[in-house]
Amino acid sequence: MLRERHDLRARRHADVALGPSPLPDRDRQILGRSLSTFQLGESGTGEHLFAAAAAEGVSDAYDAAVRAFIAEEQEHARILELVLASIDQPTRDSHWTDRVFVLIRRLKSLRTEVLTLLVAELIAIRYYGALAGLSGDRDVAAVCGRIRDDEIRHVDFHAETLPVHLRRFPSAVRVVVRVLWNLLVTATSVMVALDHRRALALGGVGTRRFVVDVWHLRADLDRRLFGRAADSVPLD
Repeated sequence: MLRERHDLRARRHADVALGPSPLPDRDRQILGRSLSTFQLGESGTGEHLFAAAAAEGVSDAYDAAVRAFIAEEQEHARILELVLASIDQPTRDSHWTDRVFVLIRRLKSLRTEVLTLLVAELIAIRYYGALAGLSGDRDVAAVCGRIRDDEIRHVDFHAETLPVHLRRFPSAVRVVVRVLWNLLVTATSVMVALDHRRALALGGVGTRRFVVDVWHLRADLDRRLFGRAADSVPLD
């Protein structure tokens, strides 16, 4: 089963418990402004993805795997809220980047939903990877490392199951979608690198390095999704 093969499950991080952070106030504020944006992005209900999957007529196994994926994302939101509490910083109710992603995903196509999610997943892998190098608070760094590892598995799951849907596009449309997706990943990485540069710097990652690293992640996933040898499995 897809869910078991990718080990997608809720409450994976039920053991996480954080006390007050030793970070200085300035670093707490920098980290709080940044992490609260990602915490908001992780807290979605998945209703548009579920609706798109239902409209596509996917198997029960794929539907269960997608629901487990969303539950794991919500688990990220929960433990990031614990991180924010440990650094005495508030959560966010809204952010312009979250509104943009929601708008794109409301096209109600499974392919559009997942491709948009994959943009966020690639960014998240590098972002949480950077904060896993945070030296001032090992507990927060460990939580970010856990989330990064989950996001890698999420990308693997979608890279295994999405190509069969992408191949249903006519060839010309598929080329356009491929170009637009690559542009979206690249543009988003630049915006995130600039917007979160001070938080990334706490983990020892500069804006240029962040963009370049996401560029390489994008190239690998592009081959897996759109390349001639792209593999896919039945959604069962």
